[in-house]
Amino acid sequence: MAMAGRIRSTLPLLNKILRSDSISTHGSIIRPTLLSPQISKNYATAPTKKEDKVKVPLVLFGGSGNYASALYLAAVKSNSLDKVESEILDLVESLKKSPTFSQFAKDLSVPADTRVKAVKEISTQAKFSDVTKNFLGMILIHN
Repeated sequence: MAMAGRIRSTLPLLNKILRSDSISTHGSIIRPTLLSPQISKNYATAPTKKEDKVKVPLVLFGGSGNYASALYLAAVKSNSLDKVESEILDLVESLKKSPTFSQFAKDLSVPADTRVKAVKEISTQAKFSDVTKNFLGMILIHN
């Protein structure tokens, strides 16, 4: 609390010092060189291209919304959105067709490691993409 008060009380003083005429004559020599874009951007390596931000087409809320958004972003970044979508739809269909598999995936009495290992093996045999495998493993661990 006391530190915040000291900082607040010194900010106007610091501002006044930086704007005073006596320092501005010396500062005019220093400031242009520090603020010059030609000097500030001369690095040893070339600048890297920033990744484009991917936006989710439909904002979802809650735990399932966060998982769905994360899966969408991972699929878009790996350029496998259609493949991941078809794999998830195939998995949902197999869960509907096989009540035993559905119960196994939902049963919390089965240790998470066992469920993850089984689903990873199934997804490997089904030739799912890495995005789908990692997503399924993450869901089984966290649920």
